[in-house]
Amino acid sequence: MKSLKGQLVIAAPSLETPFFERTVILLIEHTEAGAHGIVLNRPSETTVGEIADQVLDEPFEWEKRVIVGGPVPGPLMIVHDDPELADRTIIPGVYCCVDPDKVRAAIRRRIEPSLVVVNYAGWGSGQLESEFEYETWVTIPAEIGHVFREVDDDFWDEVVQVANAKKLSEYLGIKRLPDDPHVN
Repeated sequence: MKSLKGQLVIAAPSLETPFFERTVILLIEHTEAGAHGIVLNRPSETTVGEIADQVLDEPFEWEKRVIVGGPVPGPLMIVHDDPELADRTIIPGVYCCVDPDKVRAAIRRRIEPSLVVVNYAGWGSGQLESEFEYETWVTIPAEIGHVFREVDDDFWDEVVQVANAKKLSEYLGIKRLPDDPHVN
């Protein structure tokens, strides 16, 4: 399977696993060794200011909500648009950092747009690919607007519609769908 890094991995409507139901995951890495990404639509009630003592070893005020990126414990990560603070590029214009110094710098600067993420979603070698065989997930290419948007209840519905339109156009052999079919 070709790498899905930079794709949105979207829970199929039939997926009823409690944590992953109606999730939209940004895939950060996908290799033969496995895959990992972050759930974009699971904001917590916790703010960066509430975890600053643990991260910065000092009090810090920032009312930005922390995103729960998945069920796998991991380091604090910041997804942002500043290449100078990047550990890696996810898609052009979207970067992430887990390096503690870069995370501190991003928080101190209150970098925006950004997502402050705890935990991640991960799959072992071949696991994600086997889940695709059961049509557990659908994918579309991630765009900056998907990553840095205000999370609301409509997000999953919107990306499922895009994925369904993509699947239908592939099935029908339509090479390009108009951005807004209503203007036809």
